[in-house]
Amino acid sequence: MKAVIFNSGLGKRMGDLTKNNHKSMVKLSNGETIFGRQIRILSECGITDFLITTGPFEEQIKEVSSRFPNLNFTFVNNPIYDKTNYIYSMYLARQYFDDDVLMLHGDLVFDRKLIHDILTDERPNLATINHQKQLPEKDFKARVVDNKIVEVGINIFDENCFAFQPCYKLSKENIQKWLANVSSFIERGIDGVYAENAFNEISSSIPIEEFSYCDYYIDEIDTPEDLQRVSQEIRLFDFREQNIVFSTDDQDVISFVKKKHIKPLIVTSQRFEQSSLKKAFKENNIDYVLFYDFSPNPKYEELVRGIEKFKENNCNYIISIGGGSAIDIAKCIKLYGNTEECDNYLESEKKFNLIEHLCIPTTAGTGSESTRFAVIYKDGIKNSITHDSIIPNNVILNYQLLKTLPDYQKKSTMLDALCQAIESYWSVNSTKESKEYAKEAMKLILKNMFKYLENDEMAMQEIMKASNLAGHAINISQTTAAHAMSYKITSLYGTSHGHAVALCLPYIWEYMINNLDKCIDPRGKTYIVSIMQDLASIFECDNVKDAINKLKNIINELNLSIPQVNAVELDKLVNSINQERLKNNPIKLNKENIEEIYLKALK
Repeated sequence: MKAVIFNSGLGKRMGDLTKNNHKSMVKLSNGETIFGRQIRILSECGITDFLITTGPFEEQIKEVSSRFPNLNFTFVNNPIYDKTNYIYSMYLARQYFDDDVLMLHGDLVFDRKLIHDILTDERPNLATINHQKQLPEKDFKARVVDNKIVEVGINIFDENCFAFQPCYKLSKENIQKWLANVSSFIERGIDGVYAENAFNEISSSIPIEEFSYCDYYIDEIDTPEDLQRVSQEIRLFDFREQNIVFSTDDQDVISFVKKKHIKPLIVTSQRFEQSSLKKAFKENNIDYVLFYDFSPNPKYEELVRGIEKFKENNCNYIISIGGGSAIDIAKCIKLYGNTEECDNYLESEKKFNLIEHLCIPTTAGTGSESTRFAVIYKDGIKNSITHDSIIPNNVILNYQLLKTLPDYQKKSTMLDALCQAIESYWSVNSTKESKEYAKEAMKLILKNMFKYLENDEMAMQEIMKASNLAGHAINISQTTAAHAMSYKITSLYGTSHGHAVALCLPYIWEYMINNLDKCIDPRGKTYIVSIMQDLASIFECDNVKDAINKLKNIINELNLSIPQVNAVELDKLVNSINQERLKNNPIKLNKENIEEIYLKALK
C-alpha cells in the first residue's frame, strides 16, 4: 500500500498563513503541521511508501519528510500549479501509481483510528462519507447508489448525496482505470477540473464503496477559521488514542522496547536499580540511559540535566517510571528534547516533536500519565507547563507497583483522584465525555477505597483505573477552586497535595450550593443544580448536603491531620491563589469567600 498525498495547491483562502508557507505547513494547536501529522499517522498505521505531489514551497514539504528517515518518499512537482487543478498533478505522477493506494488531499486532518480501520477493512475500494453531517455548500459531496459511490462533486445536493472527504483506498487495478481517464482529460486539454470529474465518467467500472466516518474524524482546512475549529475538534480524538495497557508483566515493557528498536532515557528513582525491570533489561541486553537526578518537585536545573543526558547519549525515546515528579520531568524532557540549547527552555516556543514517551506510573492519584500538564520549579517559582504534545504516547498500568506505597501516600493520591473527578464534573469546561470519565472514576474510588488501603488486588486495579480516568477527565475540563486553594497549603504545612485538596473541597462544595446565584457557568444555574444532584447520586446520597457530609466522613475515617491556620498564614494562603483555576469554578469566589473557606477547612 502506497500513500498518495496531493500537495500542489496554493491555499489562497488561508490568507497570511500561506504567504510564506505551504498550506500543509500550517500548525495545529499541538504545534504539529498538517503534513507532518498526516505522515506520522499514516506511518504509525504501517505505510512506508509515499508519493507526494508538490507545487509552491516544495522545499518545506521535503524538509518535514526528512524527519522520517525510515520512510520512502517520491516527489513530483507540478510546475504550473497556479494554472491547473490537482488532476494535472495526478497525471504528472501517473508512473508512480504502482501499488494499491491510500489517496488523499494535503489539507485533510484525521484521527489515527480512521486510517487504521480503513486499511484493515477487507474491502479493497473505499472512500469516506458521512450520512449524518449536513451537506456542505462549497465542499465535496458524493452520490451513493446501492452503497457505491457513483459521483463526486461540489454542486450535487440530491437526497442520495452525502458529505464526502477525498480520502480513497483503491486497488492498483482501479486506480489505473481512473488514471487512464485522467490522462484522457489532460490529452484533451482539460486540466482545470478536479480529478473526480474523470472518475465520474467511468464510476460504473470502479466500484468504490462508502466508508462511514460518522464515529471518526476527518475534515479539511481551507481558512483560518477552519484551522481554529479543526485544531480544537481533533485534539479530543487524539486524547482518546493514547495507548493504555493494563499489565503486571515486565516482559510487556521489554517486548515494547524491542519492537520499537529504541534507546530510551529512563526517568525514574534510584529504586530502579533494585527492580525486576532492571534485571529484565539486563537479561535482554537492552541499551538504555538512566536519569534519576531530580527532586520531588522537579527544578529547572534538573530538567536541563535531563535534556542534556537525552541528547548526549543519542536517546530516541523516553520511559518514565514513578509518580508525578518523574512523569512531569519526563514530559518536559520530551517537550524540549529537540529544542536548541537556550537560556530558558520554559520561555522558548513549544514545538511538536516525534520523541515518544512510555509512562509507567507507580502511584494512583494524579492521572498524570494521561494529561497535558506538568510542573517545573525555577528559582523557587512554580511553572505550570501545558501542551497537548506532552501527553505520553503509551501507558502501562501495573497495579502491583502500588503494593509498597506508604499508607499516607496511598490515601493522599487516592483523594487527589477523587477530588479531580469531582472538580472535573462541575468545571465550567466539562463536556459529556469528561463527565463520563469523572463519574466512573468517582464510583470506582468510592467503592474500592478502603479495600485498596488493605492491598486487595482487585481494589488496587480499580483504583489505578480510576486515577487514570480522573486524569482523562481533567485533561479536558481542568481542575477548579479546590486545587487552586491547595498548593500553598502543601508548601506551608508540608501536607501532601491530595490531602490538601481534600481538606478544601467539602467546604468549597458547601459554599457553591449556598451561592448558586453567583453562577458563572454559561450553561446556567439550573444546569449547576442538576450537576450537584448528579454528584449526590454518584455518592449514593439522597441530597447534596448528605454527599458533602459523606465526603467529610471519609476524610475523617482516613485519619488525616488538619493544619491550624494563623493570621499570617491565612493572608499568605488567600494571596497565593491561581486565578486561572478559579475561572474554571462554576460559582464565583472572591477573596472574602476564599478566606472563609480556609478558616473552615483549617481549624
